[in-house]
This record gives sequence, structure tokens and C-alpha cells, in this order.
Amino acid sequence: MTVPPLSADVLTDARDQLARMVRTAPRFIDAVRVWAGFPLHGVRARSATTVPLAEHDAALLDLPTATPVLRREIHLVAKMVGPIFVAASITELVHEPLLGADITARRALRDGPQPTDAILDGLHRAVCLVTRTDSDPGTGTTALIAQTILSGAGRPVALTAEAVHWGLITHRTPDTIPHYATQLPRTSRVAL
Repeated sequence: MTVPPLSADVLTDARDQLARMVRTAPRFIDAVRVWAGFPLHGVRARSATTVPLAEHDAALLDLPTATPVLRREIHLVAKMVGPIFVAASITELVHEPLLGADITARRALRDGPQPTDAILDGLHRAVCLVTRTDSDPGTGTTALIAQTILSGAGRPVALTAEAVHWGLITHRTPDTIPHYATQLPRTSRVAL
């Protein structure tokens, strides 16, 4: 039995709903896991490297241009038997000295496959921008990208580009979504 392809309207609605989840989730991996409906784990896409901060990234981290940061690239893949299913990708620029991390956490940042906010507790995630791409819905193409800043103790410590692949959206749409993605802001009324 073949499954009929999803219409463009259904895909657009699903991507918009996932974009709301990504924008409001405490951690990116939380939104992606809820949407997927199955466990995900990180896989290093490339080895971590030290790179100089570009001018626009330095401004967002409140650091001088060319400050050395750790560049990490991670794929979030299905934790299932079968072909590797890449649900999402994360690229991080981490300024390690601001983290105050112990040697175990620093080793995990350099060698581990988990996102920074999964390694270290207490980081605040602020989404600056969620961009929907114009790419065709295919398994390996990107559907949306979130640009975020991770902060610790009120100080920016990492920039992330969090990309959701179309394969995750076409795979399934959850029956329910977390409360943080369903609550709309309310207007306050002030009595005069």
C-alpha cells in the first residue's frame, strides 16, 4: 500500500506548527523529539574546530571580532534500527571561557555529539529568527532554520543555527503539541 503524498497546504501548515514549537521550546532537541515521536541522538557531523568569530557573530556574542570559538556540527538522527534518518542539524559557535565548564563538560563539547544545552544545565535559549526555506520537500533538504543565542548567567555564550529537515515534517505530524507552543499571548487590560 502506498501513502499518498501530502499536499502543499498540509506541508506548509505542518512546517509553520513546527516553527512555533522550535521558536518556543526551552531546547531545540526537545521540540524535534516531540515532533518525531521517537528518540533522537546526536552524531557529530564534523570534528569540533576552533575558528575566529566573524564580525556579525561577534556582535551577537558581545565579543571582539576574531575571538576564537569552538565550531560544532551535529546531526540529530533517529535512535532506531534501519537506515539513518537525519531529522535535524545544529551548528554551534561556542565561547568556552564564558561557560565555566569543568574538564568533563569541555571534553564533551570537543568530542561529544550532544548539543551544548544538553551538556550544560542552566543555559537560556533565545531564538532570534526562524526562517522558512523555499526548498522542495525532500528527505535531505532543509525546511526551516532557527538562529539562536544560548546564554549563561545573562551572558551570551553560544550562537546556534538549528535546521529542521523536510524528512522530519513529512514523516509525521504529532497529534498533540506541547503547551508552550499552544499558548497565545494575551492582551492585558488596564482599568482606567
